[in-house]
Amino acid sequence: MPLPSLPPEPPAGAIAWLWRDAPVPAFSRETVAVVDRHIWLAGDKVLVRPGARPRLLPRGTRVIPVVHVEIDPLHPPAGLQAAERTVLAAMHSAARASTSGWVQLDLEARPSQRADYRDLVHRIRAALPGDMRLSVTALGWWCRAPAWLDGLEADEVVPMFFRMGRDNRALRDIVTTRPDVLHPLCRTGSAGFSRQEAFPPAVAARYRRTFWFDEKGWRDSP
Repeated sequence: MPLPSLPPEPPAGAIAWLWRDAPVPAFSRETVAVVDRHIWLAGDKVLVRPGARPRLLPRGTRVIPVVHVEIDPLHPPAGLQAAERTVLAAMHSAARASTSGWVQLDLEARPSQRADYRDLVHRIRAALPGDMRLSVTALGWWCRAPAWLDGLEADEVVPMFFRMGRDNRALRDIVTTRPDVLHPLCRTGSAGFSRQEAFPPAVAARYRRTFWFDEKGWRDSP
């Protein structure tokens, strides 16, 4: 019986998203994106726990600290105002930990929270040091909704082209064959991909910078 094939490796120089005690894959030894804080929003509760502690971080590897904000699917808050102070404090902490000159906000805001989300990004950008660049992740479908991205005060938008739910098939087709349909911020700058949902190599090659997610936490990666 043939052994199951491993998912393809991202290209050298790509950036791995790391959480828990994930090892650093070889392709990402230049720069890694490490979850620095988990913030959980459930109703009126704001819960915080520390993020990853990567194993054997190579000397000289630059770190992009990530603040991951998760919204309880059963008890989502009506808005994001109650979490603002906590998120701002976490982003300040991330900026102090950054060795790359970047910090990243990972927040999958709901449509009803769009105005709060844009205001939060504005406040984060205003609060960070002037030489610290702000990266934000974006759901794939935001790339077809200009109101999410037009004028967003971030230095980088990273659309996540994986786990796209019911829009998965249509969005994968657009990303692969009709990228001109996407918002300009989602076409050539930065993008996020999953090792388990890989696109043809030519798709990732369009982007100047790519981030990669792995469901197994890179434990079978060289």
